[in-house]
Amino acid sequence: MEGEKEIIRMLAAQVKIWIYSCVEDADKYTKEMNEDYLHFFCWFSEDMYKVQLRLKIYRKLQEVINSEKLSDVLEHLRHTVEHFTDDLILGPIQHRYTNASPNTAHLLALEVKQTVVQEFRQMLRRVEKEQGKKIAG
Repeated sequence: MEGEKEIIRMLAAQVKIWIYSCVEDADKYTKEMNEDYLHFFCWFSEDMYKVQLRLKIYRKLQEVINSEKLSDVLEHLRHTVEHFTDDLILGPIQHRYTNASPNTAHLLALEVKQTVVQEFRQMLRRVEKEQGKKIAG
């Protein structure tokens, strides 16, 4: 039981770092947007969109972590990896909307999903490693 709490604390700390980093970036982009929207739109709007998507994903994970049930956290991580991997492998690379913005948003979402799959897989490996230590120790 104590080992699970340690793992939960480790995961919570990592997610807190990710959220903090995203919030810092979002604040920076918001400042740029408020100062010179045209410049922001041309140079930072895609980055802001990706940061907002990542924040949404990380905050959902944080909610699950706050339940303090390791089984729920692991299920959430595995489900997200599986779902996003299916989207990346089986989903369309491009949409054919008449407006460019939804097409761009789709591509940016795919980039975010790639990043999240890598991060969540790494997180799952860390948990497996920690659980292996507890069993061996």
